Amino acid sequence: MDKTYKLITLLIITFMIISCGESNPPITKIVVKSDRVGVLLDTEDPKIIADLQTIFYEKEERPDAGPEFRYFIDFTIDGNSERWQYSEDGHIRSFESAFTMIYQLRDVAEFNKIAKIR
Repeated sequence: MDKTYKLITLLIITFMIISCGESNPPITKIVVKSDRVGVLLDTEDPKIIADLQTIFYEKEERPDAGPEFRYFIDFTIDGNSERWQYSEDGHIRSFESAFTMIYQLRDVAEFNKIAKIR
């Protein structure tokens, strides 16, 4: 009985640890706009979104960055639209709040290519 109790406890703890893993909500639509040109990309294509979503969710904080934001990216996530500001060099920040962290995308060239930036 003691072994069974320990096994069940171990399984419950393992399940709790696994279920606490970070999960990013899926993006269903992306619109990229330039302050000069207008709309560069407006898509609900699952392949394009999957590629951009992977890059977007792998960003790193860059609190000392001072980028020139020239693009807006609207992500539709869980039915809600989120607007982000974006610079050609891969810096991105939420447009919604007054003070927000600046992030750096890891694969800037690929993101810009898919998003039709430059």
